Amino acid sequence: MMWHTTVLNSCLLLLFIKSYLLLDDCSWTVVVNKFGGIGSGRHLFFTQNEDRKVAEVFKELGDSAIDPNDKNAHYFGFPYFLKINLSCLVQNSARAIRSAHYTGLIPEVTVTFQEPVHSVRQKREQLQIMMRAAPSRIEGRCDSEEVCEMCWFTPMPMMNGSVMMEVFVAIDGLGALVEDKRFSININGFAKIDKEKNDIVYTIGTKLTNLKDFLSLNEVSRPLWATYRQAPVLIIGHVPHSKIILLSDTLFDDFSAIEVAIDSCWIGSLSCPQKNFSSSIMDTISTESTLFIRQNQLVYYFTGSYSALHMKNSGSVLWTRILNNICVKQLNPVHFAKNDTEYVIALGGGWQEGEFFLIRVKDGIVKVSDSIKSRNGTVCRSLQFPKCSILWIIFVTTGNQFVLLVKDSIRGSYYVVLYYQAQKTFELMYQLPRFVPKGSDKGFLMLVGAEQYTNRTLIPRGLAFNPFTMILYIWGNVVLQSHDMVNYVYLSSFPSTSFIKYFVHSYQGHYACVTDKEEIWVSLEGSSVLIQLHPSKPWNLYSDLQIIRKSPEYGNMEAMISVFYDPDGLKQLLYLEDEHGKARVIKRRVPLNHVLTYRQLISAPYHQMTYEGKEYIRFTHRCPFAVMRIVDQPAPQRFTRMEHYSTQPPDVMDPTKFHDPKSLSVYQGLIFQLLWLHSAYNRPYADPVHDPTWRWWKNKEQDAEYYFYVAANRNSSGGVYVNMKNYVKVYNLRAQHELPPQIYLDKNNTYTFWVFLSIRTAKQSMGESAAENSLNSMWVTVILSHPKYFVAKLERQELISRGSVLYEVTVADTGLFPNQDLSGKNLLKGSIILKVAHSSVNCYHYTSKGPRLKGYKTMGVNVGCPPGKRLAFDITGTLQYTTKKNKRYFDCVNPDPEMPCFFFSDVFNPSFLIQDMVTGHSGPFEGSYIFKVIGGGPFSEKEIRYFSNQEILLYNSVHGSITQSLIWLREDNSDNQTNTEGFHILSGANFGIMFVCQKNSPCYDIVPKDMTTPDYFFVVKVSNRDVDQTTYCDYALEFTIHVHGLRLSPSRAIFLMKVSLGSLVGLVLAYMFILIVGPSVKNVFHSMYKRVENAIVFRAGSSATFSSSFSSQSSLSNLHSSSDHSNPSSPPSVHGEKL
Repeated sequence: MMWHTTVLNSCLLLLFIKSYLLLDDCSWTVVVNKFGGIGSGRHLFFTQNEDRKVAEVFKELGDSAIDPNDKNAHYFGFPYFLKINLSCLVQNSARAIRSAHYTGLIPEVTVTFQEPVHSVRQKREQLQIMMRAAPSRIEGRCDSEEVCEMCWFTPMPMMNGSVMMEVFVAIDGLGALVEDKRFSININGFAKIDKEKNDIVYTIGTKLTNLKDFLSLNEVSRPLWATYRQAPVLIIGHVPHSKIILLSDTLFDDFSAIEVAIDSCWIGSLSCPQKNFSSSIMDTISTESTLFIRQNQLVYYFTGSYSALHMKNSGSVLWTRILNNICVKQLNPVHFAKNDTEYVIALGGGWQEGEFFLIRVKDGIVKVSDSIKSRNGTVCRSLQFPKCSILWIIFVTTGNQFVLLVKDSIRGSYYVVLYYQAQKTFELMYQLPRFVPKGSDKGFLMLVGAEQYTNRTLIPRGLAFNPFTMILYIWGNVVLQSHDMVNYVYLSSFPSTSFIKYFVHSYQGHYACVTDKEEIWVSLEGSSVLIQLHPSKPWNLYSDLQIIRKSPEYGNMEAMISVFYDPDGLKQLLYLEDEHGKARVIKRRVPLNHVLTYRQLISAPYHQMTYEGKEYIRFTHRCPFAVMRIVDQPAPQRFTRMEHYSTQPPDVMDPTKFHDPKSLSVYQGLIFQLLWLHSAYNRPYADPVHDPTWRWWKNKEQDAEYYFYVAANRNSSGGVYVNMKNYVKVYNLRAQHELPPQIYLDKNNTYTFWVFLSIRTAKQSMGESAAENSLNSMWVTVILSHPKYFVAKLERQELISRGSVLYEVTVADTGLFPNQDLSGKNLLKGSIILKVAHSSVNCYHYTSKGPRLKGYKTMGVNVGCPPGKRLAFDITGTLQYTTKKNKRYFDCVNPDPEMPCFFFSDVFNPSFLIQDMVTGHSGPFEGSYIFKVIGGGPFSEKEIRYFSNQEILLYNSVHGSITQSLIWLREDNSDNQTNTEGFHILSGANFGIMFVCQKNSPCYDIVPKDMTTPDYFFVVKVSNRDVDQTTYCDYALEFTIHVHGLRLSPSRAIFLMKVSLGSLVGLVLAYMFILIVGPSVKNVFHSMYKRVENAIVFRAGSSATFSSSFSSQSSLSNLHSSSDHSNPSSPPSVHGEKL
């Protein structure tokens, strides 16, 4: 028994060692597999249609929670699966996967759907779904092991309108330890199936495979331009002497090299002089549906095939040239959309120098504006410059303004100019200094006009603007920043001997610059510190350590292609060659935290000290605190507005618990049905249970224990068991002790959290003075982008006994935001920067994932109507309150449970709910609103007709009382609030109405078709726009109510009364006539009856006598005839003679 225990402990120890090794050696890999190719390599994600064959599998699940005969069910399949694997450097990957599986590891895959630029069929929403992966064996030869090769699968879900999906893979807390990883899985609309080759080809050009044919170690980096987090496909050009671009639909986790199918043209002329010809693609910009490229002065675009976006076209066939008569010298990106439209800016050259053009992309349609000018002409003419050129333009979509960097070609001066698109005017905002200012030891200098300058010329090259922080940057051989475009700060940490080639924003608090010398400089928003990251001594140290470790991401021969930010931080796109000359292109994380912490260790001052008789080296602590934590946060979903679903694969009856294609198809169908229920949850009537999945299981929930019993005996139909509790919407996610990336604030909302700071312990502060390690050195500050619309309040508490400081931070909406809009539309996008004084790039802490900077936090703040809120008609509450108020309830003769009836003569008290789709909360709407009947029809919903605007005004407003055309009136006439158009304003405290159907209304005098009273279907629209001051949300609801018992018009009622009375009098008179004349008539009829009877009897008697006489004569005749035959000589009879 003892040796059993020893072996068991040894096995557990080995498993723990393996698990620990997995954390550092193995990482997740995720690819998509098409529906019919499970287990193969990566497939290109371009098919966007569902697979309806999955519904056939569900027909086998008869005795289960699934109802295969449900006509409203959509058990379809997505075109792809997600294949989850482990990729290891040292260990055998297949063996590591098996070890992880048998130690209990199950990947949890969370797919977050990115909202489209133009949400055509879905409201704005933040949505993610967590799916536990299903283990499955991969077919192959296996000599000695039962499981030769395996991996995990989940469906690759698609939501209506989303072409970008973020996939986050994490462990469930059991088994091996593997670091969480994030992937970008996007739809590639620039590929198709070539039916002749039976292969996938790119529609924009020809795919190339040999990298060394067009890339080399002499590559120079170039910017990666795209609409911020909206472009599913990214492209990079500038390949020397080739019309080749690098294309990726995974944020360059992998890529394809494409030679674009355009003509290499060089059209030089006097109007558009060209110094030299180049076939290189110089500028590349990606939007959600369209790619833009510039070759020389020619601009082309190509629109992808994205049926998921519901575009107005099916995509391009060939590259299309635009701005044909314009000499384009440069394209500038516009990183943010406006009014469901994306933009690209084209700068003119040659004879169009000083002009710019705006390219618009909406629903796949590309339109180009004319030259944008003021009423006085171009910017040169407006500023009275004889000759000028535009170096850079940014489009501030939030303010509908253009910011131009203009050079006076005669004087050599540079200006920042603002163009107001609505007013069509230019305004000079700032003239840049001619020379570079002298720096200061603080790292920044306010430019107020009194500063000293060097003899080096200041040469700006471009602009950058962050709409979340409202900070403008001017970059070139200096970096200037401004919060108002008028007053500027010079960041003197950047040397004027370097020239910035391009500027990269993360829009999450960080930015980076790349110079002509391929230097990488980084900084924090709101900070004056600019740090050279590469090349540097800390960078070289870290790189050498990685080469010694034999990391595949580092080598001695590499060239930088681009630097950009993705959701995981700053990344490099690199071209590498190994010692054998093999080339590859990889995306590598910039080791920002490692390099900055190494920099601290290298540059930190230190001195020798003696403590308890021992010699120590003491480094000076530059960080004012030791511990920083975010605590006591509210439940995140209320503010992040992220809707979350949780799912698990169906249980299989196979004892090994491995899934086969059939059970994976069932998983596909279940996820498809769940997301379909989510997208279809827009009924105007509120369900009794506020959850999209309620209608799915409501008829099967009572049999859950039976299905579990059948599954426990491995007898589930179809070989799978569907647990209804495994497909739920989660409303109670917990805070992670980190500030969320962004929050949403409705009117007068507040978001409160606490910041806990501690000084160093006695052991950590060994040799420090009390002043160096005190509570007075820890101070928290905040920077707001829009202090007019939201504010921050900080309350400090000193916990002296614990050596800590506790800050209560409250971010509150001021209620001054002027817009009231639909849920998630036209939000004010801002941010809050929270930092501890003197902590920028000075504070860090070590984690299992490496060092992390601390003391600096950013959080986006969106002011407006949060996504995920809706107004619903509370039919249950309305019935209950109406019945209680009227002390009765009359339903229709033929009741409809989905649409109960209301009696015309009763007071109608509509009740409405504000349903929060994110938190699951559903409460009464107590604000003010306009109630309008906008359509209707008698007897059937098929007869409904929508009214014109003039009819709506007459039937619902105070103007209708003059024309006798009102459909309804308020119950309480004492409160007669109306808006400017005359529509009544109702509220939660006064909402009773009475149907009147006046003479000129459409529901007046409805003629009944049968013996039942007339009924009418009213289409009602409820809106709180411009009348409700409690929210930024514009709630608009349209629903139908069924009203029976309509009254007849007075004339028709009198007519029917006359007819009824005449009929009644006629019946009475007829009755009296019968009573009076009846006996006489009866006697007459009786006498007539007797006479007829006697006549009939007499006739019958006469007929009988005649018949008897005739019979006698016939007998005698027969007798004589017989005698004559018997005796022919006899004499004739007497009778014969008479005859």
